[in-house]
This record gives sequence, structure tokens and C-alpha cells, in this order.
Amino acid sequence: MTSTTATSIKGLMKSFGGAPVLDSIDLDIAAGERVAIIGPSGTGKSTFLRCINYLDRPDAGQISIGDLTVDAAHARRSDILGLRRRTGFVFQNYALFANKTAVENIMEALVTVQRLSKTEAAMRARAVLDDIGLADKANSYPASLSGGQQQRVGIGRAMALNADLLLFDEPTSALDPELVGEVLDLMRRVAERRQTILIVTHEMQFAREIADRIVFMHGGRIVEQGTPAQIFDAPQDPRLRQFLARIGN
Repeated sequence: MTSTTATSIKGLMKSFGGAPVLDSIDLDIAAGERVAIIGPSGTGKSTFLRCINYLDRPDAGQISIGDLTVDAAHARRSDILGLRRRTGFVFQNYALFANKTAVENIMEALVTVQRLSKTEAAMRARAVLDDIGLADKANSYPASLSGGQQQRVGIGRAMALNADLLLFDEPTSALDPELVGEVLDLMRRVAERRQTILIVTHEMQFAREIADRIVFMHGGRIVEQGTPAQIFDAPQDPRLRQFLARIGN
């Protein structure tokens, strides 16, 4: 499952209604590297992830994943599909189809994006459900699953794609506190496989534990980055020091 593909983001920009949200973001991610993005709310962290696989369309910049390089402002449909085939996305609010079972939710992108047959997609989806400890929930609909189970299905859906890059957008933020642990445990297992990961999180201890590198964003820009020890124990930028003091790190 370990990727050999590197990711490179150059000059990524995005505005909403004329207000800049991303201001020329540059970020390179090595194959197998685990990068955590932290920072105050409203600073563009989630938008950054969404722009990488075109849930939001960037205004400018370049996105490279492996042998695919896309001019962000002029991406064609084939470019966008190519990026989505190379990325898996885990949403804050699970984003499961309410009218599909757990196995069908995992199958969806395998059939529509990766063009697998339904038989092959079903086999892979059931193998993933077994891997994440939800084999007995294969035919359950989201409404009958706990929030933690729904998010584990969401992570399983991303895992099933065997993507070059997994994008996690605050995957525990919508969960009740007692359900956070089971999702973090699954994410630790994914991280241990050296899957390339870019995660936006407010779980500072988790970021310190699993990330090879921490990126601090503020005002739509990357302000500081380094190892967990550098960022949490010896922050340089005053905005980062203020942020860490405010959250009690």
C-alpha cells in the first residue's frame, strides 16, 4: 500500500467572492511522508485540501502527483479525474450516501472513478471493511451506524482506492468525544503503513505522534513548518507561539 509517488503543490491560490483564502501555497510531500496541517479556524486549511482534488477549483497554481501535473486554473475534466484517481478524501462529516450500505459506499468511487467492475469493487470493499473491523456492517446503512463507524467507513472508502495521497479534513471534528478514539486508532494504523498522508487536524497530540512534519497555516499562507519537536517545542513565528499558547499545547 506504500506509495512511491511524490506530491508537489506550487503557487496555489483561491479566493471566494474576491476575498483571498489561499495565498500562493507551496508544499512538497515525499512519498510515504505524513504531513499534518494545523492553524486557527478560517485560515484556509480545509480549502487547501479541497483544492488538491478539485472539490474546490483553484484560481491559480500547479498540482503534481506522480507523473501527473495539472495547471490548476485551466484543468480539463481529464486532469481533474486524474487527480481524483490519485487521491482519497476523508471528510469532516463522513459524506456517506444515506441510501447506500457501507459496502456500497466504499464501492461507489471504485466503480465511477477507477472503473472497476462491480464484482471486483465489491470484493475490494468487503476486504477493506474486514480490515477496519466492520465486516459485520457491510449491509448496514449509515443511519444505523454510530458516528465513529460512519467515519471509519469514510476512511475505508479512501483506503480502498489505493491512492497515492490520502487527504484527511479534520476527520474527528464531527464526532462525540467518546467516539474519537476509534477513528484515531484506525488512522494510526493507516499511518503505520507509510501511506502518504496530508491531514488537517485540531488533535495536537495525535499530530505530534503520527506526523513526520507539521505545517502551520495562518492567513491563507504556510507560516512555519518542521518536525513535531520543532513546531511544538521550539516554535519560531510569534503567530505559531500564540496559537499553541491559546490551545494549551
